[in-house]
Amino acid sequence: MRDTAGEVRILGLVEVRGPHGRAVLTGTRQRSIVAVLALRAGTPVSVDRLVDVLWGENPPRTAVRSLHSHVARVRQALANCGLPGALRTEPGGYRLDAAVDAQTFDRTRDLGLWRGEPLTGTELFGWGLAEVDRLREQHVAALEAFWGERLDRPDAVEELERLVAAHPARERLVGLLMKALHLGGRHAEALAVFRRLRSRLADELGTDPGPDLVALHTAILRRDPSLYSARPAQLPARAGHFTGRAAEFAALADLPPIVVVSGIAGVGKTTFAVELARRVADRFPDGQVFLDLQRLTPEQALTEVLHSLGVPADRVPADAAALYRTLLHGKRMLILLDDVRRARDVLPLVPGDQGNLLLVTSRDTLSALGTRHAVHTVGLGLLSESESRDLLAGILGEDRVRAEPGAAAELVVRCGRLPLALRIAAARLTVRPGRRIADLVRELTRNDPLDVLSVDGDDRTIRTVFASAHRTLSPQAARLFRVLGEHPGASFPADFADALGPGLDELVASHLVEEVGGGRYGLHDLIRLFARQSGDIGDGVRRLLDRYLTVAHAAGQVLNPRHDLVTRQGSDDLPFGADRAEVLTYLDTERDNFLRVILLAARAGQHRETWQLAYLLTGYFEARGNWAARVEQCELAVQAARALGDRRAEAEMLRGQGIALQMTSRIPEAMVVQRQALALVRAAGDPRGEARLHNNIGNAHSELREFHLALESYRAATDVHTAAGDEVGAALARRNLGYTYVRMGRPELATEPLSAALATFRARRNQRLEAATLMTLGNASRRLGDLGPALRDFGDALRISREIADHRFEADALTGLGLTQLALGDPAAARDGLTAALEVCEALGDVHRQAVILLHLAEAALTLGDLTGTRARLEAALAARTQAPDEFELAGVHRTLADLEGRCGRWTAAARHLAQAITLFLSCRRS
Repeated sequence: MRDTAGEVRILGLVEVRGPHGRAVLTGTRQRSIVAVLALRAGTPVSVDRLVDVLWGENPPRTAVRSLHSHVARVRQALANCGLPGALRTEPGGYRLDAAVDAQTFDRTRDLGLWRGEPLTGTELFGWGLAEVDRLREQHVAALEAFWGERLDRPDAVEELERLVAAHPARERLVGLLMKALHLGGRHAEALAVFRRLRSRLADELGTDPGPDLVALHTAILRRDPSLYSARPAQLPARAGHFTGRAAEFAALADLPPIVVVSGIAGVGKTTFAVELARRVADRFPDGQVFLDLQRLTPEQALTEVLHSLGVPADRVPADAAALYRTLLHGKRMLILLDDVRRARDVLPLVPGDQGNLLLVTSRDTLSALGTRHAVHTVGLGLLSESESRDLLAGILGEDRVRAEPGAAAELVVRCGRLPLALRIAAARLTVRPGRRIADLVRELTRNDPLDVLSVDGDDRTIRTVFASAHRTLSPQAARLFRVLGEHPGASFPADFADALGPGLDELVASHLVEEVGGGRYGLHDLIRLFARQSGDIGDGVRRLLDRYLTVAHAAGQVLNPRHDLVTRQGSDDLPFGADRAEVLTYLDTERDNFLRVILLAARAGQHRETWQLAYLLTGYFEARGNWAARVEQCELAVQAARALGDRRAEAEMLRGQGIALQMTSRIPEAMVVQRQALALVRAAGDPRGEARLHNNIGNAHSELREFHLALESYRAATDVHTAAGDEVGAALARRNLGYTYVRMGRPELATEPLSAALATFRARRNQRLEAATLMTLGNASRRLGDLGPALRDFGDALRISREIADHRFEADALTGLGLTQLALGDPAAARDGLTAALEVCEALGDVHRQAVILLHLAEAALTLGDLTGTRARLEAALAARTQAPDEFELAGVHRTLADLEGRCGRWTAAARHLAQAITLFLSCRRS
């Protein structure tokens, strides 16, 4: 058991303090023994490892005997200071049981524990020196974190200048100093700091500052206001004419750290929570965050919070909740989570300490949350009669209510004293100032049963309130409301609703549709349910699907007009123009809706719309990936085409399914469906479809390293395309032929077909296929050792990929550039390019490409001598290969692991990995 009465200090001069004072450690060797045992406190350290770290590679023959002698003296010194038994003998080694300041620092990041250079007074070798470097890095990282949160302190600039002087090439510190100077109004000095670093990096390393520092430099040049906004202030505006709830506010006078506001729909949970937050906002000076969990998953909510706290998107870690708690530690922030559905959605967002306020609204009481945390629940009931009247008077004006007291009281009854119903009714009266309250009461009386309206706390009460709002809508708005109820997404853009007919403004004004930001609108869950029960849908679903077909067709014509199996009449009412990037941005926003709409069409038995929607999104998935979702889409489309008996559509969607399966590394399955499609197009006498499938089957063979079969398929595709007069199709087959030559190790054969394909694509102005061909030419040149042309081709491919916003090709071009830079002997530049490629693939969710790039990053790290980084990248690549199996690529990972283990002197492990690599290479050697 660890003795907690004393402490070993290694964050500075090595010393031990016990109950009787400081231990007397004589000489460097005794301090070194204490230090290395403290580094592994509570864990036995073998004699061999102690000898290695104390004497290095050439210890004297007396090293073990000398070690035992020094240990005995250290043990006596510890006993003398009141720590008997702290140093224990274990089989084959020793163990130190004591509190260690470095371990305390790991937990607390308390910078006060540092007294100087770590392990001062010791002489260590090997892993001991690596531990010193690790501790130094932890110290600097902690200092960066500390000052990153305190840039407004008067001494921030002075301390950061001292740290930058000690670590002049550390970009994070330089960035903090730049920010501190900028925040202090010393803009020129901030820019000068950047120039000094840029010059140093250029002179000493031949590199430029990283993108984050360059972005900060640009922001300072532009005097970007965001640099001054470190505290989020996201609370919505107060609701107009807030009324009542005095007892609830009084119960919250002491403001417990977690408050859950619950109640029936329409009772005013969000209104109350925002009012409360506004009243106490000054008690939370570090900021206020508002999150609508109706539209966000818990993971997305965490990401949005971190963004609001200044964490860049590319810095959000896998364990985002831990970073969230860290950033809130020691602060006073208010977090308002609106419309939570389940207790588990809240758990990741519970702050770690008591200084913050977590305010939650939900239709549910979230009682499960109370099993883990102390929760104060506020159950909102209906307004009293007087409060209801006051709310009407606040909206309509006191004079108007006083003029019809009986009618106003009756309106309160008809609305069931439910705030949402009262506001909707008042809104209807507000837009018609000449209308009497009694007229609205008579309308409500004719249409709503009084006994239902008077049921408190029952869902039927909520339904009645929604029904009263619905009956006051114009016929056009009511029809739109009914159709919007069928929309399967969480939100929709204004252009979608407008295309279905007039009425959106009326629905928004009546609070049946809510604006959720960014020009998007949504329906509350219960209102959506009510909408679906509010009348005959008629041809509403068809009109909904037709709108999505119109948008998808127009988008497809911009992204890849070769996908021309579906023809539709053009529309002038589109949410985008002819710019490819604009189209992709729109589809990025609507992607989830498209997936759900296809499912809606399938469930509704709309077979033609199902397969056509899936088909028209082909160009989008080619550019953006997300192939797992594409597999599901195509499966639905295939089933729909079969239900229609449309063999051509079935073949096309089988082809699309095969591509998606191949992109998700399910190549044997891809081969099956591609061959099914091939049989269909042959039977239908469709030479163009047959040629395309030969191309796809060739791609699958190539990925399986069945090169002779791949070459046969590409040649067949070329012949059929040529006979059909399809120049682009024939060129694509030649490009794939060249690609396969490169993969099979015959790059000298690739140049001719690739150059011919490139000429065709340029003549036909097909930028996407031009970029693909340039990348293959780049790979061929790199394999041949022609690195200059390779750099040129990859650079051109990257430029084109970014112009057309094709992220998958952008990642491939960055990867090719990185590998070429590695071949040129510039592993640092290679690492930067490959890291950028990895970020793109992570955003695409392309696990196969991530694994490939991780292996190349490991190779770059190994060249740089970064063994720790190499191992981390290889372990990540191995993990990725469990999701995207590829024996050939996996063999490469084991081969590089063998190299790494050899460099580390772990020869047994190296031999094991090398054997695995050989076995895998042999198993996938097909031709």
